[in-house]
Amino acid sequence: MNDVRGPAAIAAPHGGLRAVLDALTARHARGETPVLAMVTACSGPTYRKPGALALFDETGPIAGALSGGCLEEELAIAARAALAAARAVPRAVDTGSADDLVFGTGSGCGGRMDVLLLPLPPQAPLAAALRALRDGTAPLEVTLHADGGGAARLGEGAAWRWPAPGDGVAPAGASAACFAIAPPPRLLALGAGPETPALLQFLQRLGWYVEVQEHRTRWAGYAAGADALHAAHPGTLPEAAARCRAAVVMTHQFEGDRAHLAALAATSIPYVGLLGPAARRDALLATLGDAAAALRPRLRAPVGLRLGGEGPEAIALSIAAGLAAHLHGRGDA
Repeated sequence: MNDVRGPAAIAAPHGGLRAVLDALTARHARGETPVLAMVTACSGPTYRKPGALALFDETGPIAGALSGGCLEEELAIAARAALAAARAVPRAVDTGSADDLVFGTGSGCGGRMDVLLLPLPPQAPLAAALRALRDGTAPLEVTLHADGGGAARLGEGAAWRWPAPGDGVAPAGASAACFAIAPPPRLLALGAGPETPALLQFLQRLGWYVEVQEHRTRWAGYAAGADALHAAHPGTLPEAAARCRAAVVMTHQFEGDRAHLAALAATSIPYVGLLGPAARRDALLATLGDAAAALRPRLRAPVGLRLGGEGPEAIALSIAAGLAAHLHGRGDA
């Protein structure tokens, strides 16, 4: 199990949790203190729900999106105020009032969203909690007060508490917000091929971390954009497999796929995808004996949604769409 590549940089900031966590990690590595914007409550139709995150600095948004663009200017002003005062700044945005159409955001969405903007230095306990979430498998349960103080717990293990920054004081009668943040999903791609570069781009932009296992030098180049590249041979899974929400077997070789499927049968990964036609799937399962029974309830083969189209990019889009549908419980048949 040889990890020959570190995390890949995202081409540009975007709206997912992965983008926020990666940007936060990069800023903290440079000793900077960005402002974390957290949706703490909402009612009616809103762009994001409680637990959604975005990151700001004095120039404006860095990563994440809490609206379709209508709220970011107002939140950027609040973020600068939070940085200047070194304390939490709450903002309530109501897009349901008649005044909002003329004097406010003008979005007409009809919902209300409460956002807390909190300066987050590298040594902050909440920063440590978010770093743990980045590599974790359990949701991060957060309790947050309007003054910025709060607590967090990751699964049954680590827990953090922190006071309000600066001289923050919770408004009288203010209640704590409680929400959970699910970790970014992770995929283990077993094998690389012409579909891999597009698949990596699609999934990483959707907020997935993608690790690839490929020992063949000829094909490893296709995985240059992976978050990690493992050089182990088929049949041996990297330690990262234990953190993966899904695995896709795609070596384009019968024996390689068979060895990977046999190894996956012994795991609890809930989504196992297999590239190739149904007849090839059946032939592979026939060689696996008892392992086939352990795989069948989790196996998606052929993997992906039937979107139509030909070529590597169309196949990659089909796989990415199937994984997104599965992740959000929308069905992936």
